[in-house]
Amino acid sequence: MLMRGIPFNNLEYRRRQIDTLKVFNDNVVEVSELSEYCVHFESGGRNFILTVLLGLNFPNERPKLLLSPIIQHSWINASSGEIEKAPGLLNYSPHSDLGRVVQAIIREFERFPPQIIQSHSPIAHNNASSAHVNTPHVHHYQPLQVAKSLDSGTSSGASNSTNSSKETSPNDPTKHTSPRLNDSNFPNLSTLSLDELKQLDNDDEFFDDFIEEMSVVQQLNEELDSMINQVENISKENESKETHLVELKRKLSDDVTTLKNLGEKCDQLNKKYLKKTEEYNPQHIRELLQIAASNADTECERHVEQFLNGKIDVQTFLQNYTHSKKLSSERKAKEERLGHQLLELERAGGI
Repeated sequence: MLMRGIPFNNLEYRRRQIDTLKVFNDNVVEVSELSEYCVHFESGGRNFILTVLLGLNFPNERPKLLLSPIIQHSWINASSGEIEKAPGLLNYSPHSDLGRVVQAIIREFERFPPQIIQSHSPIAHNNASSAHVNTPHVHHYQPLQVAKSLDSGTSSGASNSTNSSKETSPNDPTKHTSPRLNDSNFPNLSTLSLDELKQLDNDDEFFDDFIEEMSVVQQLNEELDSMINQVENISKENESKETHLVELKRKLSDDVTTLKNLGEKCDQLNKKYLKKTEEYNPQHIRELLQIAASNADTECERHVEQFLNGKIDVQTFLQNYTHSKKLSSERKAKEERLGHQLLELERAGGI
């Protein structure tokens, strides 16, 4: 039965989003067509159910995701089990892929197994009954209960106490680990006497000494000391390089100042070069020769006027007129020769 109230134009988009949910995730169970789906996955040896609820306005509004059993995580509302702060939900838009959002959340929980707050929540019970999933029974040993049972003095009582301590309530938040009395993590527990176990339980100082003597703790302390030594060596090495770094910084500052001075000098020389380039440009030289020839002709005319007015004698006139006329002829000849050369260059494509 299709979900009533869904706008017709959203049906196709809704089906596509549900298809992405099935493509990117395994163990997807359809509880209610187009509205509710369950995704089963495992993390830290426990079975989890992620319930996906699609509202009437989905995909225009983000889906509602519920996790069962409820865990302690920054993304999850501890009271309702709803996933609220996952990046995929915070950044959700109608163009987001529902399958990728759910896949990223499941991968986060699989990589970092969370701590369970409530194992048998109503959500877990309903989803488990609908998907027919059984939650595995977990065994857990408690060394202190074993010590108390040994104190009773009867082997049968100790055996019963040990057996009863192997199974804990499903609501126990520590049942994600299952250490044993003779595990390698606690190699000395099996060799302790009853009095020592009692003292270990009651005496904090004795307990601290016992922890310090464990090989695992000693190894961690050795690694910590080694890391501290490495950090100290790196710090000393950095301090030794500080003087060299200051010297390099000073040298760099001097080089920057020198570069700045050279840049200013280069600008000045470049301006001087441009000015000289304009002065010695062939066209400019030709114009100067034309002006100089014109000035020489003007000088010749002035000498003629002075002679006609009787201001100078014949000898002075001839000498001054000959000199000015010679300059005018030379300058005109140079101007004509330079003009011819420029014309030839222009024809040859040189300018």
